[in-house]
Amino acid sequence: MTQFETRAPDWLSVQDAIGRVLAQARPLEPEVVPFRESLGRALAENITATATLPPWDNSAMDGYAVRHQDLTDASPSAPVRLKVVGGIKAGDSGKEAVGAGEAIRIMTGAPVPEGADAVVRVEDTDAEATPGEVRIFSAPESRKDIRPGGQDMRKGDEILVAGTTIGPGQIGLLAATGTQAITVRRQPRVAVLSNGDEIASISEFHRVVAGEAIPETNSPTLAAAVAGAGAVPLPLGIARDTKESILEKVDQAREGGADVLLTSGGASMGEFDLFKRVLDDEGMELDFWRVKMRPGTPFSFGFLPGKDGEKDGETPMAVFGLPGNPASSFVTFQILCRPYLLSVAGHSRVHRPVVIARAGEPLRSPGGLTHFFRVTLHGDPAIPDARLTGSQTSGLVRGQGLAGGLAVVPEGITEIPEGESVRVVLLDDFGLGGDRPGFLR
Repeated sequence: MTQFETRAPDWLSVQDAIGRVLAQARPLEPEVVPFRESLGRALAENITATATLPPWDNSAMDGYAVRHQDLTDASPSAPVRLKVVGGIKAGDSGKEAVGAGEAIRIMTGAPVPEGADAVVRVEDTDAEATPGEVRIFSAPESRKDIRPGGQDMRKGDEILVAGTTIGPGQIGLLAATGTQAITVRRQPRVAVLSNGDEIASISEFHRVVAGEAIPETNSPTLAAAVAGAGAVPLPLGIARDTKESILEKVDQAREGGADVLLTSGGASMGEFDLFKRVLDDEGMELDFWRVKMRPGTPFSFGFLPGKDGEKDGETPMAVFGLPGNPASSFVTFQILCRPYLLSVAGHSRVHRPVVIARAGEPLRSPGGLTHFFRVTLHGDPAIPDARLTGSQTSGLVRGQGLAGGLAVVPEGITEIPEGESVRVVLLDDFGLGGDRPGFLR
């Protein structure tokens, strides 16, 4: 008898299950990478500015650097004439100076010369209709169109904090600090394993065509989802319904240095659901199993020691037991596994964004479960319409390919009527947005 068979199901709420999973998430060790190669990683250190930016006051416009006191009476009917004594473009030293009754031609981004305290736009002048002289038709305010030095950052300012996910904007900010390498958390290595004699890999698809098997979709789906979460997938293929095959694959995960093992299939208590028995024999410490959610009720989470048992300094491998049905595997990964991977990778934001949508049709659910419906999103991006992808049967795979989000009917609610508000967890790892059917458009 395994601990799964002797232990009563935990039947955790979704929120409690998420809390239990994240409570066990320990950030992986830091490593140093070139900043250009840090996209999608999580900072393991705070970043401070190494220089003041901009280093000097500079012009926000193409125009003329002037003293505003010379122009207090300027108007279209009574323009003020100033002598143009030079020109400055971005990259010049800015050593020029403006005196009384003078102006200097200046380009956007150029340093403001000494003596100038305003910039007049070209549009508010005659653009030197008379060479060497400019007529100005408006009176600028003091500091008008001047961007002060240090407006962006000052040397020593904290500009990024540990836990920040590095995106394109952060890459540019790192470049602005002159940082060539940064310390980030290591990406988790995630072994992905499916189980069952009834499934066939792509190389065996002739069995599906012949009606002898069903296509193995969980491993490719989960490996892609792992990569979308910024982790490193280690596909192990299919373990057949023997203890020897399962143990061989589990050993491969250990030998591959996996931090996490995702299994799909073998989550129930049938005669040939051997995953639990093998993991129990290998000393798995079960944290919980069974969650009050649909799809994905028979979900388990725990830790597996190394092959030779616990050793000093050895970190056990986290094991997520996902159901074998495609929709169940897909949804439980998004809700329960993905936050763990992001957390151990050091990210401070680990949950997917949620939008409020309108139910495009009634969403009915058993009151005792949190129900996640695969939906497409249409119409106004501010409050889109959420429509079912089709049948929500957990054994179907088509809906996950169409889904732009998961509409959530919380535990205790049996129906969200058509037109009522519903929370939708967005599914968009790669910013596909409206370019893909089912996403906001």
